[in-house]
Order: sequence, then structure tokens, then C-alpha cells
Amino acid sequence: MEHAAILKRMELFRDLDSLELIQVSKLVKHRKVKAGERVLSEGEPGHSLYIVKAGRFRAFTYHGGGELELGRFEEADGFGELALIDQGPRSATVEALSEGELLEFDREAYETLMAHSEALQMKLLKNLVRDLAQKLRRTNDQLAKLL
Repeated sequence: MEHAAILKRMELFRDLDSLELIQVSKLVKHRKVKAGERVLSEGEPGHSLYIVKAGRFRAFTYHGGGELELGRFEEADGFGELALIDQGPRSATVEALSEGELLEFDREAYETLMAHSEALQMKLLKNLVRDLAQKLRRTNDQLAKLL
């Protein structure tokens, strides 16, 4: 499975066995994007995590009348994880820097997997927390450099 290889490289799915990865790959949606296309916009309700299959993307927010770049994403990087936890507003805008392909893992797919087994549920929660903690540390480092 082509999608399974990309998913395995992502923090959220790294501890999953081959069968679990195949289950996940059946739940993701494939999406092609053009350079300059917005994938998600700050303030909109979130409902999906996106995994970069191909291309380059950037996340930014508007601050002080201009754009503040928050990060860049390439193959096997993910963004939008908070949408799996809550459906609050997006904290940033993400747009394609080049033509690309994304795998979309929505909240419904996440809940389907979470209901599958307690062991799988624990793996996903542990990995999600680890991934968000790493991103928070990077954000804190960036903030410290600005101050």
C-alpha cells in the first residue's frame, strides 16, 4: 500500500503494525492541490489532519498587519492534528508552495480507529500527545528567539 508507507513515517502512526496501517490507509482521502492553493484557513472549524504525500506547504498566521510564517511541511509531515481532538477554529492558514498531494484523515476516520480496539486507541493517543508535545517545544523555541 502506497499510502501506508507515508503514514508509517508520521509520528501519529509510527507504532502501528502493518495491518493497522492498512486499516488507516483505507480511511484516508487523497487530495491533489495546486501551488498557491489554501488547504485550510485560520479561524475556520477544523475537522481533518493532513499528511503531505508530495509537495511543499507552509503554515502562517496574520500578525501586526502582516504574515508570520510558523513552519513548512514536506513529505510525511502532518498538520491540523488539533482537529482530531476538538473542532475548534484553525490556529493558522496552510497553503501549498508547489503542486502537491495530501492524505486527509478526518475526525470520523479517527473515531472509527479509536473504536476499533483499546490497544490501537492507546497507540494513537500516545503518539498524538508525543507529536503535539514536539510541536509545542519547537513553537516555544521559536517564541524564545523572538523575545
